[in-house]
Amino acid sequence: MTADGGARPPASTPDRVEDGLRLATLPNLLSVVRMLVLVPALHLLRRDDPGSDLGAVVLLTAAGVTDLLDGWLARHRGAVSPSGKIVDPLADKVLIGGLVLYLTIARDFPLWLVLAVLARDLALMLGAWWFLRRDKVVFGADWTGKLTTFALSLLILVHILQWKTWYGLMTIVATTCLAASYVSYGWRAIAWRSGRITA
Repeated sequence: MTADGGARPPASTPDRVEDGLRLATLPNLLSVVRMLVLVPALHLLRRDDPGSDLGAVVLLTAAGVTDLLDGWLARHRGAVSPSGKIVDPLADKVLIGGLVLYLTIARDFPLWLVLAVLARDLALMLGAWWFLRRDKVVFGADWTGKLTTFALSLLILVHILQWKTWYGLMTIVATTCLAASYVSYGWRAIAWRSGRITA
């Protein structure tokens, strides 16, 4: 249900932006904090002691909690907004993108997977900008995008903690989720352009 008692639209339905984006909200602030966690996390990961790796894991886990919290606050305070559907996924992309780039350089994270993640995220950001500018609409993340973020986060933690037994399985899971998100977001873009979904 929405704040006015109406039925919540399907996740594939975009929000129309009529009066600009309202960026100054508490959920958006939490998303920005999550984005900024990348800097101290990379600082810890660059150090050569196990304690620093554990500190980075704790920090990233806390960032994951803020991801859950900003969504909960947005829903329960009636602050779900088009801007949140931009800022929240952007924070995930900055944090995860920065981490996988570092892990690829320093800790043998699969380069092909990083390229696939970055290609999808670049396409999503360019698409979001184009749809906002041309059609004044914003698409929220769907379940495939959220699942991909979760799977990539687990894979990142596995690499940081060097749980090599789980490398293969988590790579398969993350790749499968990523492939599903490619299909899902591609379908939504095509469906919007063809008029099969509307705001």
